[in-house]
Amino acid sequence: MILGTLSALAAAGPARGEPPVFLPEAFARLQAARYVPADEDQVWTGWIGAGADLVRAGRVTVEFTADVETLIGRERRTFDANQANYHLAGAARVTLGRYEIAPFFHHVSRHVVDRPKAQAVDWNILGVRAAAPLAGGRGRVAAGVGHTTQVSLVGYGWELTARAEVDLVRHGAGEAYAALDVRRVTAEAVPAFPRGSFTDLTVEGGARWRSGARTLDTFAAFERRNDVFIEVPGARDRLLLGFRVGLAGR
Repeated sequence: MILGTLSALAAAGPARGEPPVFLPEAFARLQAARYVPADEDQVWTGWIGAGADLVRAGRVTVEFTADVETLIGRERRTFDANQANYHLAGAARVTLGRYEIAPFFHHVSRHVVDRPKAQAVDWNILGVRAAAPLAGGRGRVAAGVGHTTQVSLVGYGWELTARAEVDLVRHGAGEAYAALDVRRVTAEAVPAFPRGSFTDLTVEGGARWRSGARTLDTFAAFERRNDVFIEVPGARDRLLLGFRVGLAGR
């Protein structure tokens, strides 16, 4: 599958006489949400990240993104950050009609904050994803498949992802939307994580306001998430109430 995607990338190169464009776009996002119910070690979750299209040549665009996920509790202090999880990803997007196909490399590194950590917890995934807009431009669907090329502690193998987002109602600069995210991970049981494969799920609904390339979301979501702790297994079902700010050049 990945070799076929690379062949498509080569065939979709720039037309004769069309020069590559360097740094055509940049984008950033900020998100904060409160868990309901909250507990001593997880009260708030936050994301902050940015990325850029590094070069665009014809229908091919090479991008890089970096995100930091921070979990905040109240175990030692009222506002007590205890996890910082780093996501670094590179991809080459190729546009084929209304479809977008992208081989990608994704690195995740999880760290405890202000606490001892004896074991590295990280993994790399090499894969490919595809995306397409819904009819009338009222949403988007995407799916991806990848396999770990390196993994520490958690025993992950294949990762399958799917996302669908649809605009339910539009009025002026505002809209109501709904989104569904599913992540299936195959995993081998290891001494620290004596569990097998699992599925993460997020169902989200909210309101979005647009101003040019800028967006503001307020949302409520149900999340089922596995391996929420860094060095021991654990799954949690909970609600999130939060907001998201986005700035996109595309």
